Amino acid sequence: MPAPAYINLSLQVDSKQAAIHAIAEGLAQSGVIRDAQAYAAEVLAREATLSTYCGYGIAIPHAASSTVVEPGFAFARTTDLIWDQDDDPVRFILALAIPEAIEGEENNHIELMSQIATLALEEEVRKVWEEAQTEQEIQASFTNH
Repeated sequence: MPAPAYINLSLQVDSKQAAIHAIAEGLAQSGVIRDAQAYAAEVLAREATLSTYCGYGIAIPHAASSTVVEPGFAFARTTDLIWDQDDDPVRFILALAIPEAIEGEENNHIELMSQIATLALEEEVRKVWEEAQTEQEIQASFTNH
């Protein structure tokens, strides 16, 4: 499994929207996407139809976007962010940058999302994410699985 293209161990934001915008900026700086504003808008539009909170304090926001240069994802750790009103607070955000599928071409984002969701369900992995002091520790939690 690949490592995150962007890692933020102390994302300080007060809303889901701010978190998605901050992560989009990080993905743009890492070269995964071309346009942070367009990507964030597409992720937020996707969020408006169905929340990407998946339990265990984890949200996996994502969108297929023409601004994606190459498939990738970001990892952010935050402090009890209210994602959606009726959900538990979010501690970990794993944002997927998915290229728009070209007709006749297979899109591998389902596999990447499945791998990330499966990993996030492992209690020992979440413990690593909680206690990590360096980006390398976060990278290793993905690449060693």
